[in-house]
Amino acid sequence: MGRGKGHIPIRTCISCREKKDKRELIRLVVDERNRLVVDKRQVLRGRGAYVCNRDECKNRLFKIKRLNKIFRKEGPIYVRSDIWKS
Repeated sequence: MGRGKGHIPIRTCISCREKKDKRELIRLVVDERNRLVVDKRQVLRGRGAYVCNRDECKNRLFKIKRLNKIFRKEGPIYVRSDIWKS
């Protein structure tokens, strides 16, 4: 049983909780220094989470208090103010 051509991976935005095609979302991971980074090519190691490309979802990311639970990390997770500039 293969996935075939009709399979579309669906992910949930951690900000608005909408389910969308994985390719429409931005993948985020926490690096070894507990910094939140954008995984543009979706190849970085570690647990990933997804956020919509909409400004309101990206801006709400700074207010999410569940980041430790989402990424299964202890200690503070640092979100740089210029995370979307790169």
